[in-house]
Amino acid sequence: MVKEQLTEEMIEAGAELTAKLDEMGLPIAAAMWFFMPEINEWRLLFASAEVSSVGPRSVYKKIQEARQALGPKVEASPFSAIGLLDANDPLVQLLRIALRTEGGVSRIRFSKNVINGHFIEDALIYRIA
Repeated sequence: MVKEQLTEEMIEAGAELTAKLDEMGLPIAAAMWFFMPEINEWRLLFASAEVSSVGPRSVYKKIQEARQALGPKVEASPFSAIGLLDANDPLVQLLRIALRTEGGVSRIRFSKNVINGHFIEDALIYRIA
């Protein structure tokens, strides 16, 4: 099976959305495109403490508001590709072992790496805090 590509448009859309969520005051502990090999698709994942404190529905609503405000800039990151994690999700904790980013929006490619025995096929990381 051929791996789905992470396009430059997807990367830019994810960065724009991350920056907009920052501007809106949503605390983002992690933001990344993460390749899911079992379904051969990329998912734009956001981790926030608000997922557990106010609930995922509220966080998804903020993401939808940010997408609407950005309009065509985020067409390459469809709402159906967005997933939420708690700030202390095991995936976030695992990635924190390997790297951390400062505030802002980075673009760190993290491919074919093993962390504590867990294989990470591919990821484009905007933030791990």
